Amino acid sequence: MKTKSTIVAGLASLAFAIPAAHAAIIDFDGPGVCNAAADGNGALMACANWAYLSQSYGDMPGMIDVQYSAPRIPGTSLNWWDADYNTLRGVAFANGSDGNSQGRIDIKSLNGMAVMLTHFDMGAYANTSRDTHITISDLSGNVLYAFKGSVGMSSPNMPTSFNGMWIGADGIRIEWEDSAYNVGIDNVAYGMTHAVPEPATYAMLGAGLAVLGLLARRRKV
Repeated sequence: MKTKSTIVAGLASLAFAIPAAHAAIIDFDGPGVCNAAADGNGALMACANWAYLSQSYGDMPGMIDVQYSAPRIPGTSLNWWDADYNTLRGVAFANGSDGNSQGRIDIKSLNGMAVMLTHFDMGAYANTSRDTHITISDLSGNVLYAFKGSVGMSSPNMPTSFNGMWIGADGIRIEWEDSAYNVGIDNVAYGMTHAVPEPATYAMLGAGLAVLGLLARRRKV
């Protein structure tokens, strides 16, 4: 499987000289991803198919609160699946059906830093291609990107990667629907910075975080 979800504090400041920047990949891998029971030693066990994602997974205390929801089924988190969303391993999806399902991930800033989403992968179950509608917005409701079409490929069996530089001053929302059931998300890469960078700095930070997402996807194949 993939490497564990990794918070790479200071990555952007070291690599791209952006003051007080941080980067993370939400890769839905390892203990603590799901609402799972503890083993005999008190350690959280790994996920099982259909398990709900833990609302604490991906959080950075005092910096980022990541929230997972399936709005068509109020009060529920996203579910977890281990394989067959093309080559992705460990994905988040919303329960329901291809014609009636919606997934949502909110990456909320807790400290006034801007959030920049740079990469995520979408795969289709089972190792095929399916239609979905993706919207990326800031938490004030401004749409930054929209996609409607098919994701995933059966031959060759590959997910679809999305790369960009989508910035929300208070956070970022990723939504996908119809299907969010047989279309799952993985390798969500984002960065944070105190100030909104210049366009050339966007490119450097975006490239670095996109590479992190690509490496995580390759490790889990």
